[in-house]
Amino acid sequence: MDHAIFNSSATGTTLYAYEIDGFGGINFMDDANVPSLMSLPYIGFVDDKDPVYISTRSAILSSRNPWWFHSPSANQSGIGGPHRGLNKIWPMNWIVQLSTSTDASERVQLLNLIKRTTAGKGLIHESFDVSQGSGTGFGRLWFAWANSLFGEVLLNMAMTEGELGAEILFGQNATALSIKDVLGS
Repeated sequence: MDHAIFNSSATGTTLYAYEIDGFGGINFMDDANVPSLMSLPYIGFVDDKDPVYISTRSAILSSRNPWWFHSPSANQSGIGGPHRGLNKIWPMNWIVQLSTSTDASERVQLLNLIKRTTAGKGLIHESFDVSQGSGTGFGRLWFAWANSLFGEVLLNMAMTEGELGAEILFGQNATALSIKDVLGS
């Protein structure tokens, strides 16, 4: 792991590299999938308070990441990846971002963004063309991996966030349920 940490001249911070070649070459980017740099706390590789991770997370959610795209017309930003090519945002990146967020307002924003970008289908799709907005230009209309990951993240939030999690997920005046409440005694 020591070789995958580098000092970024662009950000003035220490970051994790996405890839290293063993000869001193570093590739800094991130992909919308799991595993990824964003998902490091989710997969248990680092703590979400790790200063190198915090700096890396900030850098990958910016134009420093070559697979980060922004649509001014749709007011959306997100990460894609080399699998689908340029200008494709993967909603899965928002789910990974949600799973690693420690900020309640960021979580609310991401939940609303995910809900708004299902094109009224209620399902999470693989990718969409950032130049066309979130309602058109889909990769796969229904992407089981992203939908399953979203379900896991929602369940984790409901189980760990207590009242805040219930309110974020289900609206004001919602109360948190325990697993016993959900599954019965």
